[in-house]
Amino acid sequence: MATALPVLSYRDAKAAPHAFTAALHHALSTVGFFQLSDIQSVVPTWERDWDAAFDASQAFFALPDADKRAIRMEENRHFRGYSGVAEEVTAGKRDLREQIDLGPDSHPIVPYPPSSSHPIEKSLYGPNQYPSQIPSFAGAIQAYRATCEAISRDLVELIGASLTPTPELFTSLFDPPSEDQPCYSRMKVVRYPGVVDGIEGLGVGPHKDGGGLTLLAQDGTGGLQVQSWNGKWEDVQPIPYALVINVGQVIERMSASLYPATTHRVLPPPSSRISIPFFFCPPLATPVIPLVQDQLHPHLRETAKPPDAVSEVPKGDLHEEVFGRSAWRGVTRSHAVTWRRWYGEWDTLGGPVVVK
Repeated sequence: MATALPVLSYRDAKAAPHAFTAALHHALSTVGFFQLSDIQSVVPTWERDWDAAFDASQAFFALPDADKRAIRMEENRHFRGYSGVAEEVTAGKRDLREQIDLGPDSHPIVPYPPSSSHPIEKSLYGPNQYPSQIPSFAGAIQAYRATCEAISRDLVELIGASLTPTPELFTSLFDPPSEDQPCYSRMKVVRYPGVVDGIEGLGVGPHKDGGGLTLLAQDGTGGLQVQSWNGKWEDVQPIPYALVINVGQVIERMSASLYPATTHRVLPPPSSRISIPFFFCPPLATPVIPLVQDQLHPHLRETAKPPDAVSEVPKGDLHEEVFGRSAWRGVTRSHAVTWRRWYGEWDTLGGPVVVK
């Protein structure tokens, strides 16, 4: 059964921020997901940038397998690049999807091989891999990414304002300490091929996102399901050019669990499905310190109680005091081949899970 997620207007976020903030608080404290519409009215290039990103993605996935594997992740020690169907693992099971993992383009700041003088999680900083066969790919994805980052910063500001009279306590989480340590915001370009003969499983299994805020662009195929807080799985109906948005475990922790990260999954679609998730995250070295009661709005101090939500994912699955540690654990447990090639000999923080 399809569920009608709350639909919030980006135009209202700009024109009527107080009313938008109230609606945002209600969505995040009762559902954990919402759809953001009317983006074109604020960002005149939105639909063009969306179409360009999806066109570039379609062109990549249409390439021969050998061309896609020319940028395979295992060749990149920063966990960027292409993974084929059933190569990524979520909740101990192989995902029926192929994808390119991307992050902030930056120079490596941790030498290789790693040593105890450098936190291993900062090995996640480094350059992306882009397909040379599609010259437009990098520019299209970078333009789309820049818009998602701007939208994310607006939303984080409003989330902070919904929780505390000093929202900078919240928004400062996403302030880079230097140019070489930007926000570690990952994104994926994903194709779900549908049911794959000989392989059982989901497009992606039940999980909670480990970052701050997720902005998902999807085509009209469907397949995304949200686990409502009573435990039922609900289909999410795509809306053209609208983003599906949810908080991850960073905001769950920072909000003292007032805004829980909601569990979700993707069913194998009847036909090929393209999606582009963007995960807005803090810099890797950022401490994630929960707001305390005295820092909340007075009306939240009396009534605030973390909602009881049924989930197939353990509570606090990726909670860490420093964001980079949870990011490293999340990435390395999903990409066993890359981790074993580059870090299996040294890493004591992360590593793959057992595939069921």
